[in-house]
Amino acid sequence: MMYSLPSEQKERISESIKEFNRTGSLVIDEPCNCGSHIRHNNGGNYHQVVTLKRDNTPQPHNRRSGKVFVKYDNTCELTPPAEWEEIYRIEAEAVIKQYADWL
Repeated sequence: MMYSLPSEQKERISESIKEFNRTGSLVIDEPCNCGSHIRHNNGGNYHQVVTLKRDNTPQPHNRRSGKVFVKYDNTCELTPPAEWEEIYRIEAEAVIKQYADWL
């Protein structure tokens, strides 16, 4: 896990929120710290992947009410892919802040 100064972490969080708002998607990967014995996927070392996406389909009652989805997945090839979960727009920022050490 990577640790940074609070000011650096706040800047990364802010930039990630801006990127998500601009593009409608954001992928947060757990950094690999497997060391010299890299045994990814079927070898047993799996890393989490958090994906956020926004449905940009215009809504008749409110143009900014696009739905937001999150998927908590990992790099394991042997498990079925994770399902998308609908969340509130404000929760997307909370997810970004929760995984700030991975940004």
